Amino acid sequence: MPHAISARILFIDAYDSFSNNIISLLETRVPAATVAVIKIDHAIVDFPAFLRDFDAVVAGPGPGHPNNHKDVGLISRLWQLDERDLIPVLGICLGFQSLVLAYGGTVSPLPSPRHGIARRVSSDGTSIFRGLDSIVPIHYHSLYARIDVQPGGMTLGNQLLDESQTLKRKLELEPLAWDIEANVEPSRSIEDRKDNPPAILVGIKHRTKPFFGVQFHPESICSDHGSRMIINNWWSEVQQWHRQRKASMFRQSLDDKFSMPSSSLTVPSGPEASDKIVFGQGGNLSFNGFERPFTEKDFLLWRRTSPTVIDRILPLDGHSVPEIHEMLKLDQGNAVVLDSELHQRADVGTHSIIGALDNDTSILEYRVGATTVDIRRGEHARTIDLTVYGNSIFEYLKAFMEACKAEGGEPDVPFWGGLIGYINYEACLEMINIRNSKLTSRPDLSFAFVERSVVVDHQTKKVHVQSIKPEDEEWVTRISSSLAASSQCTTGPPTLFLDPIVNYPSKSNYSSKIRHCQDFIHSGDSYELCLTNQATVETTHLPDPWSLHLRLRSLNAAPFSAYVRLGAMTLLSSSPERFMRWTRPKSSSCIPGETTSTIQFRPIKGTVKRHPSGLDGPAISLSQATKMLSTIKERAENLMIVDLIRHDLHGVVGSGNVCVPKLMVVEEYATLFQLVTVVEGTLINQSLTSSSPPSLSNSPGSSPRSRSLGTPPPSEECMSSSKSTADRSSSSNYRSSKSGIDVLATSLPPGSMTGAPKRRSCELLHQIEENQPRGIYSGVLGYMDVGGGGDFSVVIRSAFRWDDDSTISNADSQENRDTWHVGAGGAITSLSTENGEWEEMMAKLGSILKMFE
Repeated sequence: MPHAISARILFIDAYDSFSNNIISLLETRVPAATVAVIKIDHAIVDFPAFLRDFDAVVAGPGPGHPNNHKDVGLISRLWQLDERDLIPVLGICLGFQSLVLAYGGTVSPLPSPRHGIARRVSSDGTSIFRGLDSIVPIHYHSLYARIDVQPGGMTLGNQLLDESQTLKRKLELEPLAWDIEANVEPSRSIEDRKDNPPAILVGIKHRTKPFFGVQFHPESICSDHGSRMIINNWWSEVQQWHRQRKASMFRQSLDDKFSMPSSSLTVPSGPEASDKIVFGQGGNLSFNGFERPFTEKDFLLWRRTSPTVIDRILPLDGHSVPEIHEMLKLDQGNAVVLDSELHQRADVGTHSIIGALDNDTSILEYRVGATTVDIRRGEHARTIDLTVYGNSIFEYLKAFMEACKAEGGEPDVPFWGGLIGYINYEACLEMINIRNSKLTSRPDLSFAFVERSVVVDHQTKKVHVQSIKPEDEEWVTRISSSLAASSQCTTGPPTLFLDPIVNYPSKSNYSSKIRHCQDFIHSGDSYELCLTNQATVETTHLPDPWSLHLRLRSLNAAPFSAYVRLGAMTLLSSSPERFMRWTRPKSSSCIPGETTSTIQFRPIKGTVKRHPSGLDGPAISLSQATKMLSTIKERAENLMIVDLIRHDLHGVVGSGNVCVPKLMVVEEYATLFQLVTVVEGTLINQSLTSSSPPSLSNSPGSSPRSRSLGTPPPSEECMSSSKSTADRSSSSNYRSSKSGIDVLATSLPPGSMTGAPKRRSCELLHQIEENQPRGIYSGVLGYMDVGGGGDFSVVIRSAFRWDDDSTISNADSQENRDTWHVGAGGAITSLSTENGEWEEMMAKLGSILKMFE
């Protein structure tokens, strides 16, 4: 090997949403591996010279067609290298197809695309399939490759493909593995194999050059152990090839070229990029290599919070969340209530948060495309220039929260104070450099800085009255006394006369969009597209929408219900889906200066009605729902988003620090059953031991990564980070300080609302949905805590209105009417049916629209 100390692998990213999972697999399977990442459109003048710094290349998967240069970019140049510049390459999916196309094969659409589907692969047991006669990987492909060889008498076991040696010598590519229809279990549903060829080529190698390829995803969480062993076998082939190279062909070691401390390799891309590799710390929102200090005048309009939380704890005594909210006289003006009272689980919905907002509360607002952020507090206002924060609203939020850290609150209370608010879908899209042309003057991101709060612990039946205002003991004492003295008062949801007029989406239009989605899926541009639509409801004007929230919480209880009124916007949510939670950093008991934080995602994909024949009909059981949600289609929908989220999380926490403790479990909600997965990661931070941090070079829309050299990270299969204390303390001289806000920024928009690959899917959905903004629907809602934690839900099963969006129903009486927006949708795959998707979308709409009846 040219690099005795570490293995240097170049990963060429075709803008896929599973790339970081492949990188994690490489770094946990290949000893002492570090992976450098470039995009397919990276500007490199001398490509062969650039490649000499690496031991091997992985040409990754991605959307599109291998015959389209924009879709493959640099990947196609790998196959054109001269003999003296050859380097071992593994092509995965798009990379595999590009290799086949380069050597005379063909690539055609599959009649029935396979995305998120497990298929048995049979091989000849040689090369990268050594010892792997039969494996069951996950497939993500709409296209399939062909060469002039078909499997003959091959069966499961160690038998070779029955082909003539003469034909083999004539071909430059040698087939290694096939997806053979006859080998699929007879009991398996046929929905993923209709009309497809009886045998599909899924593994190849070049006969004389070190080129290999597979048409499946070994890194998927549902691919079996044998599928992952492909990486080990490939690396053995790489080592063997290097050993056979002449000494004169050995490249100069990277260790002589770079004197930077061990860290990840991040390669800039775009027209200004050079051929030089730079070291960087991925996922960190710091800019130009340093953290800008947050000045006092930037923070809360000249105010600072107390560094210590003031709190009182008292028994709940049967009080409800609405009672506490109303006792505080918070039902007028701005309000934030995260209400989990009526749907509690052991892992979600354990606390409800009531923000005690008043005219002195600071409101932070941001609009997509702006270079400023506005902060209002009462009659005062300040505009903050984001250019000094790298033009990043999340860099500003990170600095904001760093400046108002507090301590001393109850450790089991997730919120002591901080920002509560929303990030709409358009602001989420900005994180992957997609702009909606129909922008408005309304804020796309809005948070209230909550200094006073009441948190209800539904597990312990305790109430926590808290303040982070300096010297605010009087308020805490007064509110605690009022709660203790008040008597329990239970009332049902109010009777409202709304006179609703509902404007439903058009079924024919929605069906047309479904077909449009499937056209893109069949062409290879997406694996899954999360299509949405919106209904509008005109109602009698409600100056106080709080009463409507009370009705919704009683009809459709959910762990992430919320009532939010910020400025002119009112949001009523009964979301069942956590987007992302991060815990407060905890100090390590083993390594001085090290802290860890647990990141959790809880994607929902897969839905059936509790009452299929209507609310008056019988409800199905959990076991019946589980059977209905165990189809190939439903599990594939969920798996695609799970693998996407693992990619997002790996991009910040690094290889080997992501696990899936709960995979595709059916949960019961008020009106629906949902298929839920839990994805977790461990974010590790260490104190600085070098004089200055390295600079961050990050390509637009990419997911930069943090990686250490010298020792391989632990395997993801261990379900948690198992790197030893000694390994962690010595593997890096510098680790940048990251927080959950870094993960939040990297992971937006929510994958369960986009599809995969995320960026291409969002671009396609923008077109399919006719450039209509989704607004707050499909965005996220939650809090960032002054103690360092945070929790956000996906804004689904919700309704929102703007005060300036009212209508006049009668010109004579000048009657104002409110306009509420209710969004719903579903994941479109190649297995979707128009009627099935329409019914699912209407079921989700119905869970919210019934509150207007």
